[in-house]
Amino acid sequence: MEKKGIDVSVHQGDIDWNVVKDNIDFAIIRCGYGIDKVDQDDKKYYVNAKQCTKLKIPFGVYLYSYARSKEEARSEAKHVLRLVKEFKLEYPIYYDVESNLYIDQNSMETLTSMCETFCNTIEEAGYYVGIYSNLAMFQTKLSSPRLDKYDKWVAQWGQNITYQKPFGMWQYTSDGKINGIKGRVDLNIAYYDYPKLIRENKLNHLDSNVEIPIIPEKPKYPTYTVKAGDNLTKIAKTYGTTVNVLVQLNQIKNPNLIYPGQVLKLPTNSSQGNQPTIYIVKSGDNLSKIANQFNTTWQAIYIKNKSLIGSNPNKIYPGMKLVI
Repeated sequence: MEKKGIDVSVHQGDIDWNVVKDNIDFAIIRCGYGIDKVDQDDKKYYVNAKQCTKLKIPFGVYLYSYARSKEEARSEAKHVLRLVKEFKLEYPIYYDVESNLYIDQNSMETLTSMCETFCNTIEEAGYYVGIYSNLAMFQTKLSSPRLDKYDKWVAQWGQNITYQKPFGMWQYTSDGKINGIKGRVDLNIAYYDYPKLIRENKLNHLDSNVEIPIIPEKPKYPTYTVKAGDNLTKIAKTYGTTVNVLVQLNQIKNPNLIYPGQVLKLPTNSSQGNQPTIYIVKSGDNLSKIANQFNTTWQAIYIKNKSLIGSNPNKIYPGMKLVI
């Protein structure tokens, strides 16, 4: 069983899906790139996803990765989950790992760990997940046996594919022509019946009665987004901490190598931050338990929230929003 499809993004411009639908079996739509920021959503994602939904074209999505840490990979997974929750995906969610800039600066172990983090987060949310890259990457830095359990979408342009491990989809050209799309478009062959596979395994929340689970948050930290001209010494001085603390907290291998747009965690006792961390009290919580999650003390939390909590620090209730 083979099905023919395309993958598209903002780069294909305005697509006439009414014309396209007669020429394809499925589509894979780029939903965005990088960490979970609204300005990094693909500008044509909602239009493309809504048109495919309206015209009953089976589709999945992919996110182009710029991650350089497991924390950023987890944020990229949350980026996808934010965007797919209102759609019914009959094809997988793919993690697009191909940026040479970031691949060259990451070790095989780091790339493997980031892929695991992304894929595990997507799977925990009940979705079918796979990894996209080119043949050379799958044969080198993405060749770890730890990634064998995830489906692969392999890009190898030409008449044949020579990847030796199992894979479900092949991108065989970037120079395809499809009526309804101006310019070239990537063409793909799917070797699995994804709609059947996903339905049989009750994935992707295709049953409208299924409630999409909320991914539990890891302990949060105030953050700082690196700007041009920054260095760790300057950032540490601004936020009342040290270079060593920033290096350890962010698992930075080379303290002299940070880049604009990189999101750094700051210690919870730093003097400034982009925005305060807000914690919503759950049933069974107390200030000591919450403090342990955020590496602080219950007294510090109480002082920040005394006007909300009142005179008795033991009286907090579910739904209360505390500044950490």
